[in-house]
Amino acid sequence: MTATLDGLIATGATFEAIADEARDLGYHLKERQLKPPKVGAVFIDQSGRIQRVRKRWLGWVMAVDGASRVSVFRWASPYASGMVLEPESPDPEQPVQWFALTLVVIARILLVMLTGILLQLEVAMGPLWVLTALILAAATYTSITLIHRAQWPDLLMALDVMAPDWIPRLSRDVGGRRLAIATVLAMVGLDLVLDLPAVVWIVVLGFVVLDVMPTRHFQQARALTATPKVLTRAHPRRLARHLKWLLSTQGVGVTVLSVRRPETLLDAAEHLVDAGEPITVLGPEAEFLPGTLRSNFAWDVSEVADYHFANLMQLVGLPHWRTRFGGSLEYQIGRHNQGLSSSEAACLQIARALAQGAETLVLVDALAPLSAQRQREILDNLSQAQCRILVYSSVSDCWEDQAVELD
Repeated sequence: MTATLDGLIATGATFEAIADEARDLGYHLKERQLKPPKVGAVFIDQSGRIQRVRKRWLGWVMAVDGASRVSVFRWASPYASGMVLEPESPDPEQPVQWFALTLVVIARILLVMLTGILLQLEVAMGPLWVLTALILAAATYTSITLIHRAQWPDLLMALDVMAPDWIPRLSRDVGGRRLAIATVLAMVGLDLVLDLPAVVWIVVLGFVVLDVMPTRHFQQARALTATPKVLTRAHPRRLARHLKWLLSTQGVGVTVLSVRRPETLLDAAEHLVDAGEPITVLGPEAEFLPGTLRSNFAWDVSEVADYHFANLMQLVGLPHWRTRFGGSLEYQIGRHNQGLSSSEAACLQIARALAQGAETLVLVDALAPLSAQRQREILDNLSQAQCRILVYSSVSDCWEDQAVELD
């Protein structure tokens, strides 16, 4: 298993992120229903944890997850059969992590032996030697962690956010309970041979504390076989039926709507559009593509187009458009409506709808940036132009119209 994939699993990356990285490292997605995958393969178990295969024999698999939990199971069972990320060649049976574990234990044995010898030479300096040993142990552990971090530069930013522990143990295959148990057993064996001073066990306790120091565990990806639960809103069918009835009964002119939740009204109106109702729905957020006014209105270069645009600007309350836009439809609009004020964008989206042949407009606070008086003037202009408008406005209480209650 490479260090990059090891780090991704240890920090709880999603299976998709691991798969993207693994393809460049010689891993391939394969279906393994009955035959166990090669050693080093990555898969998701039925509880959603990402695991990798450590050993396999006679149809059985030993796997380890990102929190160093070991699982032994028969591959043909529902536990993990399915798609796996499999390397081109199996990982070595004795991975490099075990070699690193052995080196750490040997280094600790030598450090404890050195501390014991120094304690026997000068008793008065005993506490100082113990403290020195603890400092060396902590410094060594921290240095190893920094080396691990340097191996995964792509994860550096994510780890700073996800694992801001004092010593974020990145590879849980080296460290944890296994290293603590190995250290204690090694020290017990050393004590039987050399009869270590009692104060040396303070150093051993420091080793164990470093190994079992709590680190953050991250929620792994959900199992691909599990059906995801998606939170959805109930469709406003009753409101859609009411709105459709209004469209069939109201003629040309302005119909003011009243509703407690305008976002529900917008959802119901868009559902009618999807059902084929010949209406144009405009919400409070106008959207224009980067480019010229002409390209957004899909008009060619002609005097007729300019004439129609001038008439539309009178309808939507922008008679000064020539001064504002340089007297040309070549005025440039940037990303996110850059170059337009919110009121101009609101007026222009209505003009664009009319230019595309809209005869029935459902406006859900589409003129919100404008004052109540300007909104009313624009609605009257549209009514005189034989348009049918159903409008919800947060300032409709300033008008004299009788609002139709939809709730």
